[in-house]
Amino acid sequence: MVKQYVLIVKGVWKFFGGVVANEDVSLRAGEGEVVSVLGPNGAGKTTLLRQIYGELKPDRGVVQIAGLSPRKAKERGLVGAVPQEASPFHGLKVVEHVEMAARLRGVPKGRARECAREAIYAVGLGGRERDLVMSLSGGMRRLVLVASAMACRPKLILLDEPTAGVDVQNRRRIWEAVKAAKEAGSAVVLTTHYIHEAEELSDVVYLLNRRVLMRGAPAELKRLLPWVEVRTDDRVVRVEWDKAVEIVAELARRRARFELREPTLEDVLTAVWP
Repeated sequence: MVKQYVLIVKGVWKFFGGVVANEDVSLRAGEGEVVSVLGPNGAGKTTLLRQIYGELKPDRGVVQIAGLSPRKAKERGLVGAVPQEASPFHGLKVVEHVEMAARLRGVPKGRARECAREAIYAVGLGGRERDLVMSLSGGMRRLVLVASAMACRPKLILLDEPTAGVDVQNRRRIWEAVKAAKEAGSAVVLTTHYIHEAEELSDVVYLLNRRVLMRGAPAELKRLLPWVEVRTDDRVVRVEWDKAVEIVAELARRRARFELREPTLEDVLTAVWP
């Protein structure tokens, strides 16, 4: 079965004066796929998402959403987004805010009200839908933005640091909402500094530092590091698997306590930019 790509970014460059923010970046996200963009501060992640959303225009290259330009895709209600620095409208009630976001994407009133409530419960704000946004904590206001982006499940959902400032319990609820959007067929592109979040959610990870350094499924990227860590009570060694088998056999013969740790996505990132 041929994958249908909702988002295609091809050869995108973005300059700010003499500074290159994005260098020949290409990225794809398919239906029912979660794509994470990871990188250090200043790597160009937010700049890339702003071009996908249509807030910025690439200096070179192409961004297409369902075969359309970002502007036309937004006009047709195909995109929901949580920008990094976004703030919700404080004078609205939670349900009004989420319903308004869906209506602005062209969703009929009755359907917008129905899926607004669904999105509110999905992100953990059930029971607070009649509260004014201004009465919520900072983390809960972030949840309002996430619910607004996901309501009625647009074809493309862009989440720039969606769980920043959100407590652990509600972060898990956002993860479940992302998974539900994926199951419904949305393409989700997110940036995050929580490496475990990317491992938990992503089908594909792009490591970005102005340009794309690596791309692959989390498991594929972790296999690029050829070691396994053997931990005992008095030492920690990183060795190749063949050597690890010898060490483990000796430890087992002696009935010594040990643990094995395979590389994580965080180890991959540390190897790419120490």
